[in-house]
Amino acid sequence: MIAVNKFQTLLNAGHFVVSAELTPPRHYKIKPLISKAEKIAAHVDVVHLNDNALSQARLSNVVAAHLIQQLGIEPVVQLTLRHKNRIALQSDLLGLAALGIRNVMILGGYPCSIGSDPDAKEVNDISAIEAIAAIHNFTTHGKMFNGDAIAPAPDFYIGTIAVPCTAPDKLEESMALLEAKIARGARYIQLQATFDLASMQQWMAEVVKRGLHKRVHFIGAVFPFSSWKGLEFLQKIPGFYIPNEVVERIRNSDPKSESLRVTIELIQGMQAIEGIRGIHLRLMGSSNCAEIVELAGLRQLAQCR
Repeated sequence: MIAVNKFQTLLNAGHFVVSAELTPPRHYKIKPLISKAEKIAAHVDVVHLNDNALSQARLSNVVAAHLIQQLGIEPVVQLTLRHKNRIALQSDLLGLAALGIRNVMILGGYPCSIGSDPDAKEVNDISAIEAIAAIHNFTTHGKMFNGDAIAPAPDFYIGTIAVPCTAPDKLEESMALLEAKIARGARYIQLQATFDLASMQQWMAEVVKRGLHKRVHFIGAVFPFSSWKGLEFLQKIPGFYIPNEVVERIRNSDPKSESLRVTIELIQGMQAIEGIRGIHLRLMGSSNCAEIVELAGLRQLAQCR
């Protein structure tokens, strides 16, 4: 069991943190999962376990997190409110506390209609802001969601997602939502993976203007892909925007090499943005974590630690 929260310690110490995402399988065979985790962990600081990604029923990410934790890999467990009511959420939190897993990230999740069971009913019992506040109260005061006391209080490091939206009629709303999440107890904010670096720069400029980067840690995210098919898959994700410039670059070049160049450019661009304290790799398919980390210069950052 990992006693020190490496993720929190590195961020608080001012290090540039690198994380990658692991998707639990749609079966219960764990050897491929463990093998992939070991390969990824050699190049990053922490590994995220997503929660039934893209609304597909998968192996419990709490179980997956425990499996990789036993290998000495620090996990971040994503908790999706789309399919969890407050009882299920507390059950997961108690399980994580029992396992000594402290890093959690709250997100809403994509609609069930795009996933493996399109007729499944969405729960959305509580909002992300309400969940963050309840988990913060759980950690700070040892109070479960209904007010029942629990001792000792669990020690969760709470994060959430933000969507960098710079449309004139949406920026203020985006900032208000972000500030509410921070006020309720979020300690790190992972930005939605993007191919639109200019919008992210504008959004982060507003974050810096308001001094929010001094209150919490902001982590940029990229969605590496390695084929035209991978790009088409990303284009089908609701709300995921890929600029035409990127599409044309992939269309008119070798998709594998050009997609890698796009990913590296995005990472290096994000590293230069004031207030960004880390990069998250939302790996998919055959994306090569080692190659991405090496070419983007992220390995040197890891070696400095």
